[in-house]
Amino acid sequence: VFFRHPLPHSRISVAEGACVAMEMTRELLVELAREQGGYRNPGLNDQLYLHFKGFVALANLEAYTGLRSIFLEGNGLESLEGLEHCKELRCVFAQGNFIRSCEALGSLPNLANLNLSKNLLATLEDLGECPELDTMLLASNKFRTVADLEGLRQCPKLHTLDLSNNELDDDSETLLAFFTSLKSLQVLYLSGNPAVSKVRNYRKTLISSLPGLNYLDDRPVFELERVCAEAWAEGGLEGERAARDAFKQKEKEAERRNHDALTKLREDARQRRIEHEQAGETVAKSASTMDVDDFSDTELELEIEEPPELVRAREKLAAFEARPGEEEPPEMAETRARLAAEGRAAPVSVEAKPWSPLSDPTSTLEHPQVVMEASAEELATEGGGATGDDDEDDLGLD
Repeated sequence: VFFRHPLPHSRISVAEGACVAMEMTRELLVELAREQGGYRNPGLNDQLYLHFKGFVALANLEAYTGLRSIFLEGNGLESLEGLEHCKELRCVFAQGNFIRSCEALGSLPNLANLNLSKNLLATLEDLGECPELDTMLLASNKFRTVADLEGLRQCPKLHTLDLSNNELDDDSETLLAFFTSLKSLQVLYLSGNPAVSKVRNYRKTLISSLPGLNYLDDRPVFELERVCAEAWAEGGLEGERAARDAFKQKEKEAERRNHDALTKLREDARQRRIEHEQAGETVAKSASTMDVDDFSDTELELEIEEPPELVRAREKLAAFEARPGEEEPPEMAETRARLAAEGRAAPVSVEAKPWSPLSDPTSTLEHPQVVMEASAEELATEGGGATGDDDEDDLGLD
């Protein structure tokens, strides 16, 4: 690992082979924490990013008692000694190092997620002090037999285990016996191990042997695959075919029941609508009784209360009749009849008169486009006594 720009507080030592190593000092840890948005006070940090820094050993972490997560990927660590003071650690990401031992993990009672992929681990020591451990990623290490993994039996909550690309070479019976002892196992990666080729019908065998398994290697374990695998384990290929046919038939029956239930729901809604129509009631459809065939502009009648402004405007317009040849909106006739039944007069100050063309000089309706005629007396009064032919000149008209 080579570094062109060392940090100001870092201490660099040249080891054998001109490999540059970084020493984990207190000042450097504070500076790295601050760079990642952390705090200068070590006890206030709950995560620490120390990946790809060239550290060969963990040191000066005693004050980081509140750490929940630590990222150590891509360094040169050979062990995890130095984490024993971080009792609150939940997640340790130390993939891509040279770790050969993980004894220090025994002092982390809250550890739940551990990533030690791409290291040099050959055995797992006592993990009895990690009862909360549920995810263990150990891909690309040096495990040769399941006996090297005995420490996993002490993790009752372990549900995700990655052992891909190791050197496991056990026989089928030994392999199955070990994984069936992990009662909470749900996700398992075993591809890339020689032992996989020794297990006949590998996927079916593991699925039928591990009832809680829902993900194996490269894909999930769906319900149909589990049913067929368990039937195969009991009755061979004939049992698997029968189980597959029964499963598909069960799916078809479930689809038919759902279709029948939907059809009945629609028919019940249609029948209720017919009964209401026969009884002379207004159909008020709700979202629970509507169906696709019921959406009709003529059938869907919703009683919507009109705004009071619209009601007042319509009452004012009811004082006027439609122009000759034009059809009057039905709302006008209804409003006029309602006002008459209530004994109320039209709320306007003019007398209701029929419409007439704007070009008709006899028209005196108060309309924005109607030109009102003024008497000679009125013009004389307003215009200083001008009368007759002088009216247009006095008004400024051409």
